[in-house]
Amino acid sequence: MAGQMPAETRESRVAKVSHLLDDNRLQVIQRQPGVHAVLAFYEGFPVKSIGNGDFEQVAAIAEDFLRAGEQITADMRMGVLDQITLEAGEKKCIIVPYGDLSLCILTVAGANLGLIRLAIRHLQAMEL
Repeated sequence: MAGQMPAETRESRVAKVSHLLDDNRLQVIQRQPGVHAVLAFYEGFPVKSIGNGDFEQVAAIAEDFLRAGEQITADMRMGVLDQITLEAGEKKCIIVPYGDLSLCILTVAGANLGLIRLAIRHLQAMEL
């Protein structure tokens, strides 16, 4: 799991990207068919969420996946990690970079990943 950083450091980093945490921005993804929840997290800590879930646990686990994915892409010389998609049983989980934060999107199994990826790209383009 991700290590804890001092609260003032975490808060100052989040303040730098507060424009990314506007509910309207996260709703761009949450409005996609089949999306249950959208979580913005930093260093394994939830920063903003839409939907229902145990976001403390999800953020910590998503951070672990993200770090493992970055290590795998580096070891395999694949380039920069664009996203991680986990499909299991009745749900899917997508983890993507979002400015200084990361997003974790939880969906139903039948969700159209193509539409969700387009919404993610649109949201990432709004980072500026």
